[in-house]
Amino acid sequence: MSNTDDNVRQLSAALDATARNAAAPAKVDTLFSNWLARSLNNAGATLALLPSAAQPQTWFSLLQLQQSALQKLQQQQNAWAEHWLGWLGEAEKLRNANTLSKLLEQECNLAMQAVQIVGNYAVNLSDLQENLEVNYGYWAQLQRGDPERQNS
Repeated sequence: MSNTDDNVRQLSAALDATARNAAAPAKVDTLFSNWLARSLNNAGATLALLPSAAQPQTWFSLLQLQQSALQKLQQQQNAWAEHWLGWLGEAEKLRNANTLSKLLEQECNLAMQAVQIVGNYAVNLSDLQENLEVNYGYWAQLQRGDPERQNS
């Protein structure tokens, strides 16, 4: 048996394991139903807050929640820009490649870095969205459950 046969078998086994461990439809269904339940809970909480909509404290605390979310989004945007500036700096180094193999290696590295930048940004945005949904639900619960806080 040759090393090539062993390598092919190992690669095939690794691909099979990866396919088995990939997000199964049941996992996606669970994540979607969790998101849907959180959204419906927040919608109900919003309706329950309508009677307190005339109170300035409710609006002030909601504004603080929104400002916090905006600040985190701006931080993510700044990080996104910094990552792309770093990527552009790496792209400038392509001129320094003195062989075809070095050029190809650098181009592949740049492509992988770009995918990583986009992937990290998408994950961070999703994380921000989930945190905002949870924080809003908690805020709404506090607003409904503590009448003295609303009057102060």
